[in-house]
Amino acid sequence: MDKKSISLFFALMSIANENAAGFTVNAESLQPVKKGYAVALAETQNSFNGYGLLKVISFVQKNAGRVNAFGGWLDEKTGRYYWDATVICEDLQTAVDLGRRNGQIAIFDLENLQEIRL
Repeated sequence: MDKKSISLFFALMSIANENAAGFTVNAESLQPVKKGYAVALAETQNSFNGYGLLKVISFVQKNAGRVNAFGGWLDEKTGRYYWDATVICEDLQTAVDLGRRNGQIAIFDLENLQEIRL
């Protein structure tokens, strides 16, 4: 693992600790994304714990032109914290289509903080 990946790992763990319920941050700046529709990608589905975060970091780095955000969220039923490689779409229909292609049950409206079931 290179220095950049290690740095990202600890930065994202810190962000998750400060945002226990969940977060979405820009993949390059690690700043919160507050507008658009967050769509998790199937390739990082079911990524949890430290190993899952490493998987997501690697995927985002390899797909920098396609993936533009990191996401994390707590599944209160299992107590697991999930990590996602995320695409932020500006258009709702584009987000819905991408979500369906990736087998997602929902996408997230970042501006209104609402889940949109597919």
